[in-house]
Parts: sequence; C-alpha cells; structure tokens
Amino acid sequence: MPARTRLLHTALSIWGVVCLLLAFWIFSLFFEFLPAPWALVGEFPAFFSAPETYQALGITAQRVVLSLAAALVLGFFVAWLMARGGLAGVVTSSYVNALLMIPSAIAALVALFVFRRDPLAVYVVVVLIILPFISITLVEGIRSIDPKIRRMAQVYRFSRWKYLRHVLLPHLVPYAVASLRNENAHAWRVVVLAELFAVNSGMGWQFTRAWDRFLIDEVMLWLFAFVTILLVTEYLVLVPLEKVTQRWRREPR
Repeated sequence: MPARTRLLHTALSIWGVVCLLLAFWIFSLFFEFLPAPWALVGEFPAFFSAPETYQALGITAQRVVLSLAAALVLGFFVAWLMARGGLAGVVTSSYVNALLMIPSAIAALVALFVFRRDPLAVYVVVVLIILPFISITLVEGIRSIDPKIRRMAQVYRFSRWKYLRHVLLPHLVPYAVASLRNENAHAWRVVVLAELFAVNSGMGWQFTRAWDRFLIDEVMLWLFAFVTILLVTEYLVLVPLEKVTQRWRREPR
C-alpha cells in the first residue's frame, strides 16, 4: 500500500474516532444517565488496575479461543463432507443451512435450559453459531484446489494422510485464517451474549451485574474494554497472521 494511501486511511480512522467522541459528548449533554467522556476516562485507572477486570477478560478470552479452535476443527470435517457431495454432503449442507438461521439469543436461551449454569453451555452456543460460517469458507477452499495438483497426487499415489498433510491442509491455511478473522468479532459477541444468560463469570456476567445495579459508568467501561480487545486481536494478531498466510498469493514483481 502506498504511503499516501496509508496516511489517508490513518487520518480517516482518527477522524472517525473524533466524531464518535463528539457524538458521545453531545448525547451526554441531553441524557443525564450517560456520563461525559472525560468523566469516563477518569475512571480508567481504577477500572484497569482492578484484578477482577483482567480475570473476567481472561475467562471470556479463554472461551473465545477454545470455541474458535473447536469450531475450526469441526468446520474442517463438515467442509470435507460437503465438498465430497453425495448423501453425506447433502445432509451436512442441510444442517449447515439450518444452523445459519438460528439467532444467537435463541441458542443462548436453549443452552441455558439444557445446561443450566454449566459453562459448557457457552462453548456449545458459540460453536453452533460460528461453525456454519467457518465451514462455508473452508468448503470453498477445498473446492478451489487446482485439479492439476489433485492429478499430481494421484500420479504419485499419495495416501489419504499424505494428501491431507501435504496438499489439503497447507492449501486451507489461508482460508482457515480468513475464517478466524471473519468470525473473531462474531465469536466475542456470542460469548458475551451467552455469558449474559448462562453463567456467572466473564464479561457478559459483568455487563449484567453492572446493568442490574444501574451502574452506567461501569457498563460503558466494560463496553470500552470489549471494543479495545476486539481491535487489538484484529489488528495486532489476525491481520498480521493473515498477511503471512496470504504471501503466496501475491503477484511477483
């Protein structure tokens, strides 16, 4: 990306943040329950120095990472069945399409009824919600393999394990990283939503506790922490990782 384009993107990003802060300040003038931006900033030291803050963030982050990992592994097998076609592919595609239609809130409520307050409910909800999106991305990756590479594997008599290890998995790495990037924010939102209903720990429970006590300042602080951790994981972890896995796609100069 040219330096001028990067500078323009940076300037537009800063301007977007400034506009958001201005809107926040204007709304705080008309709504008494909404704190002013500088009042909220004044509470940052106490909020971000409290051990409970990082404990809740750590619990939610662990649930997101484990859920994404489980959805990625299951998504690979689901995508493989869909790409094979036949009866198994048709049935799997039908289930994936059905899962795409399930609202996150309904899934969280059903998990609450089934698992009660068991933290397993959060993992089940997140995996069920994001699994179809990951599967769709991976199945497109499987179908995009060059037929010449497949014929080469047949000529050299690759076993299924050798084909999986040396052809399919390396080819799917960029698609897997892209699916993780696409579903990262989605997974965080679903985890927090499931924590609102199903468990007494994590960021979702902190949102509920603050809202029940009508602590709007604390709700806004948790919202700021939520947005910050999404931006950090997106631009400091997933974007660099995606660039590394997509290097082979770049045209030679």
